[in-house]
Amino acid sequence: MGFTKSNIGFITTLVVFQIAIFVIIGVWFKYDESLDETEDHEYDIRSEYYYTYYSDVAVMVIIGFGYLMTFLKKYGLSSLGYTFLLACFCVQWSLINNAFWHQIHEHKDLYEYRLAIPSLVEGMFGAATVMISFGAVLGKTTPLQLLLIAFFEIIFYAFNIYISVFKVGLIDIGGSLIIHTFGAYFGIALTSVLTSRRTEEHQANEKLGSTKVSDVFFINWNNFPLEKFDPVDIQNATLAGGVAVGTAANLYLTPGGAMGVGLFAGMISTIGFNYLTPFLERKTKLHDTCGVHNLHGMPGLIGGIVSAIVTQVGKHDHSLYNGAFEDIFTEQDNQPLHQLSAIYITLSIALAGGFITGLIVRIFTKTADEPFEDDEFWVNESSDEELSEGEYDDSDYHKTNSNDIDLENDGEQLLNKKEIDSSSNNEDITSSD
Repeated sequence: MGFTKSNIGFITTLVVFQIAIFVIIGVWFKYDESLDETEDHEYDIRSEYYYTYYSDVAVMVIIGFGYLMTFLKKYGLSSLGYTFLLACFCVQWSLINNAFWHQIHEHKDLYEYRLAIPSLVEGMFGAATVMISFGAVLGKTTPLQLLLIAFFEIIFYAFNIYISVFKVGLIDIGGSLIIHTFGAYFGIALTSVLTSRRTEEHQANEKLGSTKVSDVFFINWNNFPLEKFDPVDIQNATLAGGVAVGTAANLYLTPGGAMGVGLFAGMISTIGFNYLTPFLERKTKLHDTCGVHNLHGMPGLIGGIVSAIVTQVGKHDHSLYNGAFEDIFTEQDNQPLHQLSAIYITLSIALAGGFITGLIVRIFTKTADEPFEDDEFWVNESSDEELSEGEYDDSDYHKTNSNDIDLENDGEQLLNKKEIDSSSNNEDITSSD
């Protein structure tokens, strides 16, 4: 990316943000030395656990979300590149915001905060939340807009954790509410303000679609004689179950209950993609590129409701938790009511935060001139230079509907073309000799 008029604001803002974060962390943060006071054996166990935990979350955020969003056929560089950039920024900014509210809750001075590996994990959770919201506006925003969105969203995200977890006492070990639901509805409110004016234009854009190459990152289904499977349904339904079960992951949810929650969430997600999303686009002009409402929003709400039901059962039978009831149920027998309250609070802060952020970004910036296209902000030599001799242009095979692609026939055509080109080259060499 060069210093052009279209991206100078992004580069300047990023540099300013990064310098500010560097100064704050450098002055404020110090390492947590509690592990140094433990026995060698316990130190090894705890260090290995925390490091493994952090690595798993980092892979999920950076690699998982990055490649999840590469389905747009002309937006792969942007999807992956912006994911890497935003994840790095969000982890740092989350550390600061989480530390601020943690110290407020503990009634401690800010300079007393100690940084440990769990702090980095919490920072990654903040990045995951922004990645979910990113999916709602994928392909429709500029790098500057994404940076500003991440900046404001982390502020609202950390505030919601302070209210929902620290004050209300929400149990949400898997983040169904504080991560998935918050990120989804923040993104929904954001895109409704920021891009709803161009919904019809976006729907008609031929670049808004996947290819079989991008779909194969997740799963590919062959056509059956009487019915066709859509990779989008399969990709998202398999993830929706995990989203829905997250809040109740450390509660007494039987294997049958877990299967039931996963089945119901997958069904709701699939129905949402096929019926609810088109309905919202027609009636409200709401355009959700990745369908985060179906994958993260509704399954997250299901998770919150399930947690309220499970805690209601648990308060009548403390023996289910083998003496750990008081440790898990921070609000004791009032836990179900607090779970429901946290759903309302999370939705309110997410929608309000997304609306405010979208309004600010809309007023002070402009959206992408060429949506769903890498070329506006990325160096793409194949689009700027003629193909060299012996290369072939495969753009004809990038069809919007992946079911129209016959890999076997297309492959034979490409091989034949290569053979013809090779024969022509040999004839030219022979004639020149």
